[in-house]
Amino acid sequence: MKKIMMAVIAASAIALFDGCTSSTSCDAKKSDCLLFKSEGIASEKTGWRLKRSEAGKIVYIPFEGYYESKGGRIESQKIDLKGAKYCKMTFKAKAEVDGLWWVDLFDEKGNLLPDMNSRLYQSEEWKEYSVVVPVIRYAKSAQLAFVSKKGVSVKDVTFTKIPNCAAAKWCDDFYATLPQLNYEAPASSWDKLPKSKEKLISGKPLRIVLLGDSIMNDTYCGNLSALVQREFPNVEFIISVRGSTGCWYYYEKDKFEEYVTRHNPDLVIIGGISNNVGCNDDVAFERMVTTIERAKAAGIEVCVATPPPSYEWRTSPDDVKWNEEDCSYPPKNATRGFKYFRRGYQEKAVKQTGVTLWNVSTPPGKVIANSRKPLDWFKRDAAHNDDRGKQLIARTMLEYFRAAKKK
Repeated sequence: MKKIMMAVIAASAIALFDGCTSSTSCDAKKSDCLLFKSEGIASEKTGWRLKRSEAGKIVYIPFEGYYESKGGRIESQKIDLKGAKYCKMTFKAKAEVDGLWWVDLFDEKGNLLPDMNSRLYQSEEWKEYSVVVPVIRYAKSAQLAFVSKKGVSVKDVTFTKIPNCAAAKWCDDFYATLPQLNYEAPASSWDKLPKSKEKLISGKPLRIVLLGDSIMNDTYCGNLSALVQREFPNVEFIISVRGSTGCWYYYEKDKFEEYVTRHNPDLVIIGGISNNVGCNDDVAFERMVTTIERAKAAGIEVCVATPPPSYEWRTSPDDVKWNEEDCSYPPKNATRGFKYFRRGYQEKAVKQTGVTLWNVSTPPGKVIANSRKPLDWFKRDAAHNDDRGKQLIARTMLEYFRAAKKK
């Protein structure tokens, strides 16, 4: 049976740290608070737990859906988040094949919340990582993990509470290494969101629910909130997702209450790639209309975000064509990826209900198409983006928020 292979050294130690400062200055290192530190190579003998691989088996992965097992896993003890809104994790790793770093979050009752994870790169040498994750509103504790189908070694792990501005700065530094987005959202993007726009511009608290699937979770995990809060400090995002799920599920009254109204949002953004999963476009349209109307009846404004990049649509790195018609109405010979960009039913639903539509497909899609990067360069698995893809999606969403300032 396959398992994660971990080297062991006796001198390793794990520590949890108290005494977090309330400073928010990005220039002051006092603003950071070390929550967890594991020196040396992570192993069962140094306080980590090993879970054996189920590679090849289809399993249910919370907040993603049914996929092949991502492999064996080594995980830390639970870590008190001490009110953190963002955390930076640093570590060194080497792996036989690509794997995942993973952060699970838990509420005060120990219930699992939407996770954060991204790509570990195959490497025979120790590779250094520095990653930043947003902390969900209800999260009280976290568990760090490293996942692989064939083997991964990890050492010198730290997990640090950081201020919002430091998270945004991390995004800037990372984004500078990527192909750049060339997009400005139209000023009309907020015309059908007057109450939310007024709160956004005036600086009043604005609470937004991001509703969807694991792809919507990736949108949030691109540290969208840090980027937006740097310019609009009183915006609060609540991620509310279920793996491989869309409006065909959320339209039911009890589900809508559980995933939307109980959070008391001003605005709900419906997104992801799963709103037409398991149903034809006519049913997807009907369920989306019902979901939108439930929100409007509750006094919640609505934005529908088109499907961002997920499954690969390119046939090679030289396939630089981005065809809007293919995305809206895929021809019979379209690659698998285009199926998930279909948005004709969304366009019809927003027209009937009078809500707004943000195009989160085309701007990052064009960047990926023109990049000539390898087919898996923006991804961590077949369906999901890694930090590169997540950052492109978050930057596209940021442009829509910036459009609120336009006249």
